[in-house]
Amino acid sequence: MISVTFDSNVWEQVVDKVKRNGSSTYTMIYTHIVNKDIKPYFFEGLATLESIQKKDRKNFIKNYRPTISIQVGDEEPIVKEGTPNPELSNYLKEIIPEALNIGFKFIRTPRIAGFGIAPSSEHAATDENYPLGERLDRTFSILRFIEGKGSGKAQLDNSIFANEGGGIVEKTKNDINISDKKYAKSIAEWVDGDALAAHYGYGIDYFCTNDQARGAGSNSVFHSSNLEVLKENYGVKVITPDELLSIIQSNVTHAPNK
Repeated sequence: MISVTFDSNVWEQVVDKVKRNGSSTYTMIYTHIVNKDIKPYFFEGLATLESIQKKDRKNFIKNYRPTISIQVGDEEPIVKEGTPNPELSNYLKEIIPEALNIGFKFIRTPRIAGFGIAPSSEHAATDENYPLGERLDRTFSILRFIEGKGSGKAQLDNSIFANEGGGIVEKTKNDINISDKKYAKSIAEWVDGDALAAHYGYGIDYFCTNDQARGAGSNSVFHSSNLEVLKENYGVKVITPDELLSIIQSNVTHAPNK
């Protein structure tokens, strides 16, 4: 069995019966998942930041408030609720349970005051390849590398860097330059960077995507030059759905006879 992180532009095609029935590639991947030839994962961002409508992303961050919990000794903690996670679309409400039903698990990149799936959730991936501390070290090591190249969340940070304020919320609140459209694209890049970081942190074999960073520029994490560097420095293997099927077929061909 191989482990695979599926990007949103692939896992929906695989899980959605209507979409996959028009493609032999996605139908075969679905069959391999059901037959447990593939252990499937997807990134929590699909249910958080990525699920915010593009036109609303800047406004959402601008008005974001973190949940704060204060506990003194053995007293009951005092919780001040912040901004709730974004509402899922009706489509995601239907399709995510279908993915979970065939074995998908969420991988995570925990950020302070960030959005995400609770680590205790039955749908969260477990630390099978590395203990928690090492997994987090791996995640943030590659994340620093990605953002050091101006990719991932750094694309948004760099776009609002000159604004007043001490953090992303204040800087977004005080911004007068970046358009809602560009802000939305920067959020998508943030999710892509965090997804690859989580993928590496958990030690998953392959990252499967159809994203070729068309029109995104050379600082997109999925730009071919950046993927080459990530493969060279961290061994991250980003492949297409067709390449995934070739790998599975190769494994079957070279498997020893029982």
